[in-house]
Amino acid sequence: MNVETQPLSERSWFMHLLETLIRPFRPRLVAPPSNLESKLEWSKTGSPRLSVSSSLKTNCVVTERCIHYIWCYNIDIKQNHRQDGEVERKKGRVLYFAGGGFHAPPSSQHWSLILEFARRLPQFHLTLVSYPLSMKSTASAAIPALSHMYHELASESKRNGQELILAGDSSGGNVALSLALHVLSSSFPSKDAIAPRSIMLISPVVDCSNSNPEMTKVSKVDPVLTTQYTGYVARKWRGDLAPSDPLVSPVHADLAILKQNGVQVNGIVGTWDVLAPDTLEFIDRCKAVKVDGSWCIAEGQMHCFPLTWKYRLTDGIKGKEWIINTMIKSI
Repeated sequence: MNVETQPLSERSWFMHLLETLIRPFRPRLVAPPSNLESKLEWSKTGSPRLSVSSSLKTNCVVTERCIHYIWCYNIDIKQNHRQDGEVERKKGRVLYFAGGGFHAPPSSQHWSLILEFARRLPQFHLTLVSYPLSMKSTASAAIPALSHMYHELASESKRNGQELILAGDSSGGNVALSLALHVLSSSFPSKDAIAPRSIMLISPVVDCSNSNPEMTKVSKVDPVLTTQYTGYVARKWRGDLAPSDPLVSPVHADLAILKQNGVQVNGIVGTWDVLAPDTLEFIDRCKAVKVDGSWCIAEGQMHCFPLTWKYRLTDGIKGKEWIINTMIKSI
């Protein structure tokens, strides 16, 4: 596994200023509105039906599908459509799981990132997965429900000769990773499980126990999250599961199964993120079982900093470019 470190000296002055200005407002900046549940339409698995952003509708062809009660959104940039309405053949498919503390749908930053992926990755078919949220479900029900959706889309991709990439940020990264491990494990009922080619993790949640002692130290500089907030959302998501259960804490899973199935695990994380200590431990455990992949560790960067590319911050742009280039190389 290749790990590169971006030193603190490379962090821009504007990013440092932004981190300083928003720290007093944490974690309110990432908390969902109180009336969110009543504003959304829900499937019986707890998957919310999404309102696609206007910019995405303007620039892309968006096809809504409900697969085994999971709302999914196939997204293709309009220029990739032929006059007969068909889409040019793709080399792969990206299933993206947006973060939101396990309890919120994609934000405007996520929609912007999805649009950028559609523009910059024309060789991939892009699917945004609206996974079940904690106000309607917990991991013990959500991950098995998602596995049925995964099997259908993975089989579809295999028939079309397309490689599969799972990707997600924050809680979405947890869902993407946990789903892959569940599908590949013996607990999944199908012996014909199709492995993804790679997984891309952006500031992921890899341990829902919220017990790493290093988190307290990082919490003093994290401008977005607090350990109290991450503990709260983790408890809601894991429900009756033990904090160390691999279904919610993939850092404790048998990661060798990824190596055995040829799955690359790539990711990016900033060190001013209370989730970073768990992620660094996860990287070490992947190394120990020789899982392939590439990681970027950005010193002094906050949680999900690549999403700040939308505001033209050089740090966010650099992170976003790393993600795109790494996904391209992974096929």
